[in-house]
Amino acid sequence: MSKDPTVFGKDLRYLSRPSRGRLATLGRPSHWVAGAFIATAVAIWLGSSPGASIERPSKTLQLQIESVIEKNGESADSPDYSLKTGVSVLPAIEGIRGIESWSLISNEFPPLPSGSENLEISKSPQKEPVDDEGANQALNASSTASPTVALKAASNGGGNKSTPPDAAVELMTSWKTIEIQSGDSLVRIFKRLDLDAIQAIEISKLAGAKKISNLRTGPYLQIQQKDNALIALRYQPDIKSYLEVTRKNNSFIAETIKRAFDVSEKEVSVEITGTLYESAKRVGLPASIVHRVTQIFQWEINFSSDIQPGDRLTVVYEERSLEGQKVGTGPILAVSLENNGTTHHAIRHLDAKGAATYYSPEGNSLQRAFLRSPVPGAYVSSSFSYNRLHPILKVRRPHLGVDYGARRGTPVIATADGKIIRASRKGGYGKTVIIRHGQEYRTLYAHLSKYGKGIRNGKWVKQGQIIGYVGSTGFSTGPHLHYEIHVGGKARNPQSLKFPRAASITSKEKLDFLAQSAVWIARLDDIQSAS
Repeated sequence: MSKDPTVFGKDLRYLSRPSRGRLATLGRPSHWVAGAFIATAVAIWLGSSPGASIERPSKTLQLQIESVIEKNGESADSPDYSLKTGVSVLPAIEGIRGIESWSLISNEFPPLPSGSENLEISKSPQKEPVDDEGANQALNASSTASPTVALKAASNGGGNKSTPPDAAVELMTSWKTIEIQSGDSLVRIFKRLDLDAIQAIEISKLAGAKKISNLRTGPYLQIQQKDNALIALRYQPDIKSYLEVTRKNNSFIAETIKRAFDVSEKEVSVEITGTLYESAKRVGLPASIVHRVTQIFQWEINFSSDIQPGDRLTVVYEERSLEGQKVGTGPILAVSLENNGTTHHAIRHLDAKGAATYYSPEGNSLQRAFLRSPVPGAYVSSSFSYNRLHPILKVRRPHLGVDYGARRGTPVIATADGKIIRASRKGGYGKTVIIRHGQEYRTLYAHLSKYGKGIRNGKWVKQGQIIGYVGSTGFSTGPHLHYEIHVGGKARNPQSLKFPRAASITSKEKLDFLAQSAVWIARLDDIQSAS
């Protein structure tokens, strides 16, 4: 057999022999023990060196810092302490929140109701702003001072006054007015205030706090917190009420509180020189009151043609205010309108059920079963006709209704109580609502841009309820409402149709009403004579 020239024929036993060089030296146990001893010595030396470890406090360094501070006559509570230790403090909360306005009870909210104070929240009612000079200086501290330092300054009265300890507690639990921005939610606001967002979700789910899920922009939210804990909040969804959420044990309770308005009676008498609205504006009579006058006398006077210079309007109405500021008008109590030599009177009367109705001085109702117009204040752009030239088809055909010109989106109201029998598209009428009133009457409202909330087939509606909005759907040259009335299946002219009056005042209430009416008539005459 010939020799194999490959490696398989060579003697490879030398590869298993132990090396006598570097590898042999590291493999000896005595060298490992020496290395471990050296590493331990180095570690002990490093651990004893001041400042060698960032996480381990150095007693030597701490003593050095305290000696420097005591030498300069300062303490750890000094505002400049952070400058010498290198530890920076957070700016005051006023400086980092930005959009929040720090104040006590805002004018947008009423004072805290008496008897509703929680001793755990504040030991004294916060009906008046805190006028303590030290507390005000603490709230107005610059952004370089921490909240803790500001609180200490307030409790010390600025160094010159002694303030009771309760002032510090009251300062921490004072109400903050939050400026709600577009797109804000309660969760987002809580995060800005470093409050628990889970509590915001819990509050939003309360049965009486549904309105807080859709916040309106503006200074309509107040929050009372202590550190990062929520104590109470108030949200004002409208001018008439506010929502109050308070903590009870480990949960929250919500309550809607109605605001009490101050009511006063206003008297105005004005001679009409131009239009009714222009004359009323000249003497400061609100437009809402003029609109109510036109509704009261809508079946007595045609305000688009009957009013002329020399007529006189005299009215007594309620005005409502809150904390000395006017917030709106109430109902008209009595009114007289002298038109073309004839004086029309209307007296407001509340029946036993609290329903308000306007009567003539004799007790006859001024209301009808139907309103004159489904779009109050709109002008008639096209009248009822059996031979009208169609503006689109250019052919003469009957126009069995009245068109009221108004801007797109103007509310359309039901002219009488009834049941909706159609709320859908109807050919050239476009989006249409048809209401049945008893067995004889039906009204039709056409060319709507959209339907009112909840309007559908089978729905019962009340007189004056919004059923849709002006549009131009179907065959229409522009935004307007087409309105029809059918009596016994036949179209009638809404402008000339005679509707029955509503019921007169009851016999049980008539004597009291007549006595009340005489007083109101005399008062209206006195107001007119004095003007």
